[in-house]
Parts: sequence; C-alpha cells; structure tokens
Amino acid sequence: MTGTVTQNVDDFHTITPHLIVRDAPRAIEFYTRAFGAAELYRNLAPDGKSVMHAELMLGNSRFLLHDEFPEQKLLSPLAYEGTGVTLHLYVDDVDAMFRAAVDAGAEVLMPVEDCFWGDRYGILKDPFGHRWSVATRLKDLSPAQLQRRASEYCEEQRSE
Repeated sequence: MTGTVTQNVDDFHTITPHLIVRDAPRAIEFYTRAFGAAELYRNLAPDGKSVMHAELMLGNSRFLLHDEFPEQKLLSPLAYEGTGVTLHLYVDDVDAMFRAAVDAGAEVLMPVEDCFWGDRYGILKDPFGHRWSVATRLKDLSPAQLQRRASEYCEEQRSE
C-alpha cells in the first residue's frame, strides 16, 4: 500500500468497477497476486476491521472494493450464489495471467483458447464470487469479418 495517494476525477476512466467482497484484505491480496493489481489505499469501517473503501490500480484503471455490509444490504456475489457481471481484462500474456490467477485460487470456468473473435480468451471465477474474462488480442477484425466468423462458429456448433 502506498503512502501518499492523491485522488482527482482525472484518475478515473468512464466506468469504474466497485466490488463488494467477503474478507476485503484477503481479496486485495488475491487481486495483487492474481492480476498484478496495486493497492492504493484502504479505509477501515468504525469497527476497525472491515474495509469500507479500498482503491486498487490494475493497469491504467482503478477499481474500488469494500467488505460486505449485510445490515446495509451490500452483499457480495457469494450471498447470491452467482453474479450477472463479468469483468474483462486485456493483457499482454493471457496464459501467464490466467496461470497466476489459478495459482492464487481462481476457479477456471473456461480454459484459455483461441476464439473466433480474434482473442486468446478464458474465464475465471475469483474466490469472492466475481467472474473475470482475460484475453490477449491475436487479430483485429472488421465488423464484417467478425460477423462472418460468428456465423461460421454458430454453424459449427449446430452441426456438432
């Protein structure tokens, strides 16, 4: 955790994920080991233990994180036994990051593979219930190429 971090609106991009987790200190450690995130700072709740706000940097993007607070109906995906959101990361080496995430405790939902849309891509679930897709771009495709590849993929799937 760095000592002096200033915060202004220019430090944030258009959308900033805000994750609710069980055991925020453990989650911060996981995101650091699995994805190379850097903790910028954390503020503890009045109980002196729960994290009411933490900021982490992943690549050039910040994300926010805090513990569950059930009394305020702020619950993690573990409370719902799932999530409707997948956080997506583009990285230089998807295989290395995927391995690091699995070694740190992530569950493989879809192994890394070369996909029709031009990415090498896989999906993980972190120990806190959040889904992450991780990819490296292999080839940039035009909308027409992407549509053709998607049609071919769907046709292959129907014939299996």
